[in-house]
Amino acid sequence: MKSNFIENGYISAVKKIENTFVDTHFHDFFELEYIISGSGAYTVDGKTYNIQPGDLFFLTPFNFHCVDIKSTQLFNVMFSGNICDGALLLNLAKNAPIVLNLSEQSKTFFETILDELCSNIENKEYAITLLNTVAVKLEQEILKDKRSSNLSTISKSELFILTNFRNEITLTEVANEVALAPSYFSKLFKKEKGVGYKAYLNNMRYEYAKKLLEHSEMTVMQICTDCGFNDYPNFIRRFKQQTGCYPAQYRILLRNKAGKS
Repeated sequence: MKSNFIENGYISAVKKIENTFVDTHFHDFFELEYIISGSGAYTVDGKTYNIQPGDLFFLTPFNFHCVDIKSTQLFNVMFSGNICDGALLLNLAKNAPIVLNLSEQSKTFFETILDELCSNIENKEYAITLLNTVAVKLEQEILKDKRSSNLSTISKSELFILTNFRNEITLTEVANEVALAPSYFSKLFKKEKGVGYKAYLNNMRYEYAKKLLEHSEMTVMQICTDCGFNDYPNFIRRFKQQTGCYPAQYRILLRNKAGKS
């Protein structure tokens, strides 16, 4: 189920102790959680991790998760995609979900910067600088190659689609986001991605629906709505065209396959 917590609309950062169970949910924003101490489990896209101090989780709007933790002290940072360096964020998103257990040296860095971020969250400019510092360090932890310093127009549109794919976003809205005429954006998008905008958006939604069918207990109608489809019969019909079976059958087939492996 969808869940929203960014009260100021751009970033939230807190240091807290949690004893909680939160069932499968997702966000329209990015989330970073760093474990200082405690125990419990995180389930991300159906895979469960037993947490330990120094664990770091980075999730995008395309990832869903379930949390079951006990007496766990942690940093939690949630932020909208438009306040972080675009090229950097897209690199991280392409590797998400990111689940790391950090070295002692990296633990010290993240704990220091995240503590500073939590203490200065009301200072927007400084908070964004700290967030980007965290993102740069996280990228260094997972990527060996240097990233491009510039985010292409189509990459910007991909980032916008990733953040908003559950909403009704038209080609014109995305084209406006990257300051291009809709007709030109449509041609450029298809040339670079090899598929039209609408097909790209729907492919993302169907891939997410498959993940939810496999790893959640949401009903097919809930999944249809939460993936951004507003026409249930059409969703059922097109899902069958893509996979060869209806959503409920797809769920059964996957779970039977998992039970045999």
